[in-house]
Amino acid sequence: MEFVNPAFLFGLLAIGIPVVIHLFNFRRYKRVYFTNVSFLKALREQTRKQSQLRHLLILLLRILAIACLAIAFSQPYIPFPGNRQKADAQNAVSIYIDNSFSMEALGSRGPLLEEAKLKAREIAAAYRASDVFQLLTNDFQDKHQRLVSRDEFGRMLADIAVSPVTRRLSEVISRQKDLLASGTSKTKSAFVVSDFQQNFSNIASIPDDSAMSVYLLPLAEAQVNNLYIDSCWFDSPVQQAGFSARLHVKLSNSSHSDFEKIPVRVTINNKQKAVASVDITAGNSAEIVMPFINYENGICQGVAEISDYPVTYDDKFYFSYDVTGAMSVLAVNGEDGPGNRFLNALFAGDSSVVYAHMQEKKLDYSAFGKYNLIILNSITGISSGLAQELKRFMENGGGVSLIPARNADLASYNAFLGEINAGILSGPDTSKTVVSKINLNHPLFRDVFDAAARGGKLPENVELPAVFFHYRIARNSHIAGESLMSLRTGDDFLTAQPVGEGMLYLLASPLDVPYSNFPKQALFVPVFYNMALLSRPAAKLSYTIGRDELIRAAGKQLKDDQVYTIRNNSDNFEFIPGKVEVNSVNFVQVHGQIKEAGNYAMLAGGQRLMGISFNYNRSESQLKFFSADELISLLKKKQISHIRVLAQSQKAVGQAISELNKGKQLWKYFVLAALLFLLGEVLLLRIWKH
Repeated sequence: MEFVNPAFLFGLLAIGIPVVIHLFNFRRYKRVYFTNVSFLKALREQTRKQSQLRHLLILLLRILAIACLAIAFSQPYIPFPGNRQKADAQNAVSIYIDNSFSMEALGSRGPLLEEAKLKAREIAAAYRASDVFQLLTNDFQDKHQRLVSRDEFGRMLADIAVSPVTRRLSEVISRQKDLLASGTSKTKSAFVVSDFQQNFSNIASIPDDSAMSVYLLPLAEAQVNNLYIDSCWFDSPVQQAGFSARLHVKLSNSSHSDFEKIPVRVTINNKQKAVASVDITAGNSAEIVMPFINYENGICQGVAEISDYPVTYDDKFYFSYDVTGAMSVLAVNGEDGPGNRFLNALFAGDSSVVYAHMQEKKLDYSAFGKYNLIILNSITGISSGLAQELKRFMENGGGVSLIPARNADLASYNAFLGEINAGILSGPDTSKTVVSKINLNHPLFRDVFDAAARGGKLPENVELPAVFFHYRIARNSHIAGESLMSLRTGDDFLTAQPVGEGMLYLLASPLDVPYSNFPKQALFVPVFYNMALLSRPAAKLSYTIGRDELIRAAGKQLKDDQVYTIRNNSDNFEFIPGKVEVNSVNFVQVHGQIKEAGNYAMLAGGQRLMGISFNYNRSESQLKFFSADELISLLKKKQISHIRVLAQSQKAVGQAISELNKGKQLWKYFVLAALLFLLGEVLLLRIWKH
């Protein structure tokens, strides 16, 4: 047992007052003798003994009453095991309130966020008015990075609102420790008030640090139901006007109940495009395909949505994409003349393709950026300068199709292929063979065959190209490329190698009839058309708020006096993002300036360049939580001693914290004992009379 005010123990000296009164009672008795009273002698002796006992009991009760009062004024307490807090020191207290979207869920007393605010007030009330406090939320706002008085802390609580920002427990405790370490207070404590989602509570990443006491206060939920849209994506990375688009919508059910006939709606450019319904069992996900047709070229921005309560922030998923116009294809020919007749027949008469030629010896590298696909058609060699320009072109999202020449300089070819970590070409094989295998799962062959072929099996009796001359393509396990078409001999006929954001397509034979009949096959048209279609940088459908991702800026280079701006579609919010240049390509970063999910536009010089969509982080949608017992078990397993869990109980939070900080307060019991001793004295005096 320890004392808050031990100086009051000097009050125990007051015990001497009743002792002195009883010991120095100088009252004298006078004997008077008279006849016939001898029979009273025994009675007199008995009365004297009873009086002495009565006086001793009264003395004892008065001593105990005075002692209890003196001890009560010294405020005795039993300290909590491991508590380092000093009763007479100023306390610095950091209180974190989890204001993530999961705190919209309903608890026993309403929304969890409101319950967290009440708990924070109770925590602050358990400390003295002279102590200092810090309020911390997921936003890590500048105004919260300081210690304030208890009254100001209470006013700041009222301004807390739900935020899209998510944090981890280790990150929160680290921020609390940094701020409290900079203060002058002798005792430091941190409180974490949260629902303790499993993805938030990374206890394994928290080091055991005894410099600060940390208390976890989990809030119990009354409802844990949440249905949300997890993600959306298209079958094809490129959408074309007049063609069907297949949007996949993934929904997840984070609850203990099944959902049936949940309506899902897709709206594109403020026009409803598709409606469907889906059944989702408890704790599982479901995927639904929403087909629709894009009728016009340009920027498209959409939203897939459902209805759910009480957690509603994840009921909408925003996305943006471009419906492509004309594709730009450049053929670099190795010989003078009109170029390859099969490529000319495919692209020259197609209004959706801008087709151009350049001769191998008259290349304009600065023009490469205007094209989506560059076809190296039977050039004799690849110079180091061309190799560097092609590599930069692919890294920025362009596609290159390499068709070797009959008399190719393999050394220069392989120097280029080795630079981009692709398979190299070895000596030619003039034996006759045929294509026997096609990678039907690659986007190049998507929708080329019927539905049966989409399952990975070619249609029966399909005619595949015959090959009379080909180079062997040597690939090893360290190469990320994949075979698209392979020969019966086991050699590759067509491979795809990712390079940065672009792709290299390597053909094993020259594109002419003496070497194979591939140019006359039905496969020739979709293969090269899809090469051009897929060789344009595909912007991401959406970005996540809170992740400072690089966003590739569409359009031509800016003029000196121009800047990028990002504006929401309602035109009431606009800002200038940060600009980053990587390999001559412009990217922007929003640096946390986007706070609300929705569709936005990127502009330059007043011109709308592209659409950008932002969604809230779905990590808060999985309503799986740690209970108080589970948290205690995790802390024990990790052997973290400076963190304790304050479980929800009948005891008030303020009382629990007061006991943690000040120990078990005993002064009330001593006051009660003093009153009982005084009451005993009164009763003794009234009942036991002389």
